[in-house]
Amino acid sequence: MKDGFIKIKRALISVSNKSKLLDLADVLSKRKIEIISTGGTSQFLIENGYEAREVSDLTGFPEILKGRVKTLHPGIHAPILFDRQDAESVKEIKKRGLIPIDLVVVNLYPFEDKVKDKSSKKEIVENIDIGGVALIRAAAKNFNSVTVLTDVNDYKKIEEEFNENNGRVSLGLRRVLAGKAFVETAYYDGLISEWILKSSDMDKISKRVVGGKVGFSLKYGENPHQKATYVRSSIPVEKNNDFSLIKGESLSFNNLMDITAAYKVLSELNLYDKPASAIIKHNNPCGVAVSDNASDAYLSALNCDNVSAFGGIVSINTKVDEKLAKKISSTFTEIVCAREFDPEALNVFSAKRNLKVVKIKNFNGKLINRDEMKSVIGGNLIQTADTFSYKISNFKTVTKAKPSKSELENLIFLWNIVKHVKSNAIVLGRNFHTTGFGAGQTNRVRSVKIAIKNNNDNYQELNKKSTNETLGLASDAFFPFPDSLEIAAENGVLNIIQPGGSKKDEEIIETANRLNMKMVFTGVRHFSH
Repeated sequence: MKDGFIKIKRALISVSNKSKLLDLADVLSKRKIEIISTGGTSQFLIENGYEAREVSDLTGFPEILKGRVKTLHPGIHAPILFDRQDAESVKEIKKRGLIPIDLVVVNLYPFEDKVKDKSSKKEIVENIDIGGVALIRAAAKNFNSVTVLTDVNDYKKIEEEFNENNGRVSLGLRRVLAGKAFVETAYYDGLISEWILKSSDMDKISKRVVGGKVGFSLKYGENPHQKATYVRSSIPVEKNNDFSLIKGESLSFNNLMDITAAYKVLSELNLYDKPASAIIKHNNPCGVAVSDNASDAYLSALNCDNVSAFGGIVSINTKVDEKLAKKISSTFTEIVCAREFDPEALNVFSAKRNLKVVKIKNFNGKLINRDEMKSVIGGNLIQTADTFSYKISNFKTVTKAKPSKSELENLIFLWNIVKHVKSNAIVLGRNFHTTGFGAGQTNRVRSVKIAIKNNNDNYQELNKKSTNETLGLASDAFFPFPDSLEIAAENGVLNIIQPGGSKKDEEIIETANRLNMKMVFTGVRHFSH
């Protein structure tokens, strides 16, 4: 012990995931390490030819309450927790006839899988592990003397350590494994607490677990000198929301930010039940469109700002076929993400060496229901996602002239988009496709000017032809002064949707009436800083 190495003589194994368990059992058996195990694990080992002593042999107490209580007993926890360096503790263990446990191998009930599979409430509750968590925490606390394994991929490390150190485990490895063990229980507790509190009033909860599990390391962060890691949230997510990289190098920090932005925008457009496309650049949409087919939706989104779209993220909420793949490939694109890809489409993309192809199983909006977290001085800010479910009936037309049905539908489309544009945010558009964006400016009038220039630069011909498609404008927050409306009117904007709520609302409405504009108040702000 003086050199930090511990000889493993006895192991306790209780696992739900039995993959690679026989490999570990083989390693332990060859070293003549005694195995103690719980019911299902014990049976599995014995059936495969390994000796395993039942936990009840140590406790003198059988498993009870349909397996809810197995290892919660001093006869198990004392041999794990006692301080090997404390003479009094060692003496007490011997006096009571207890035998030290040097290795604890536990993985927990599959709670997360049960949530994802939408199992019954009863089944989910039964998969909240208690004894396993207690064993892990006990072993991890006593890492000075005990080795704990919670990850099947670490079984190999134990074998290597045994081979290098004659059946002994170093303090360095024990410490690392203990740290991983506490991460595992923290993640597990996070999953459970979020599931239980899902339908509760979170504002009344004074403490929360905000954690996750490291998914994979990223090449770098927003910039090459910054390190970054993808951490999978501890909040249960439906299986069909997962994404997978099916072509290209590993995804970067910025890639994942932009893919998430694309996902949010397209999830917003589910209400149309039509193909939609969103092109993202630097975490802002630069083109969004809904159409009768995916190809037209993509081209309309591209035409909004084909300069900004260069090197951007193209997303489609449906399948990409060969024809569409060829159109996308004609412009430099960093990532294409979609629900599905035809084999012929993937063949087209394979010719683009640096293109990344990402499959998102379902653009159903579930991801955006997660709480959002941002780092600030001294800690983190947590807020609910901006998923306000508005009713059109609550919208209020405040001008003398009222928008037609088609004009209102277009305004609602723009309203769904503007919430995903960085503030101050302005979005212009006609007939379910955007024609101009003004994002991230320090004053609203500048955002209006940028959006209008975007519209005028890219849609001159369309604007001439589309006299029957009035140009709409969405603003994420109220207009503090009439100047933005005057500039918009001068450039062909006839319809406006905005939250309202300014001290100058009456003056703004009066200006809109004077300019023969139609304006709708939503009563909801959509800042995105």
